[in-house]
Amino acid sequence: METEFECRLRKTVEQVQACTSIHTENYDRGPVAIYMERAEDAFKIMRLVQDMPLPVELTRNFHRYSNLLFSWRALEPFDKIAGEFHIVHLAEAVVRGPQPSAFDPATSEIGRLVEEFRIFETHPVGGTGTYSALRFTHNQDSPEIWYFDIRQGPTRLHISYSDYLDVMLRTRGLYDWQYLFAEPDADNYGMCVSLPYLRDGLEFLAREFPDDDLSELRDRLAERTRVANQGS
Repeated sequence: METEFECRLRKTVEQVQACTSIHTENYDRGPVAIYMERAEDAFKIMRLVQDMPLPVELTRNFHRYSNLLFSWRALEPFDKIAGEFHIVHLAEAVVRGPQPSAFDPATSEIGRLVEEFRIFETHPVGGTGTYSALRFTHNQDSPEIWYFDIRQGPTRLHISYSDYLDVMLRTRGLYDWQYLFAEPDADNYGMCVSLPYLRDGLEFLAREFPDDDLSELRDRLAERTRVANQGS
C-alpha cells in the first residue's frame, strides 16, 4: 500500500503528464524497498551507521522508493522552463555515506563539510551539477539541509527534510527552487543567476496549475531579488 507521500507524488506526476504544455522527458520508478515498509524499519537500519538519535520529523513524508526519477520540460515558447527530481530512500542515503567529491577533506574546509553530506536528491537528466543533502549534527534536533551547486558550492537551506519534499512536489522540481529557501545573499552567485529563471518558472507553474498557492514562493523570490539588486 502506498504511503501518503507516495500517493501525493504519484498524483503530482500524473498531473504534470496530463498538462498539454509540458513534455515528460523521463519517468523511472525504481524498485520499492519492501523490506522497509515503515519509517521505523528504515530507522533501525540508519541507526547502525548513524550514531545519534534520529528525529521523528524524518518520518513525515516517508517513501519507500530506492530511487525515483521524474523530469519534464515545457513546450515552446516556454521550453527553457524545466524541472526534475531524483529522490532516493532515506536509509539508502544515510547508509551510502559520503560520495566522491572534487574537494579534498584533508586540505579543504568545503571538502570536510561535503564529506558529512548524505545525498537524498539529485538531478542527473539536467546535468546541472546540483544535489541536495542531509547533514546530521549532534547539537541539533533535525538534520541540516544543504544544496550543492557546481557554480557556487554548498549553500545551507532553511527548510526541513519533510518540508523540502512538500515544496519539491509543489514546484514539480523546477530547477533551482531550492535557492528560495537559502539566505538572501548578493554574493551567492548560484542564487543570483537563478532568480530570473525562477521568476519565469513560477509564472509558468501558476498559469498551468492555478489551484496551487505559490504566494509564499513568490514572496521569497521577491526578497532574494531585492537583495541581489542591492548588491549589483
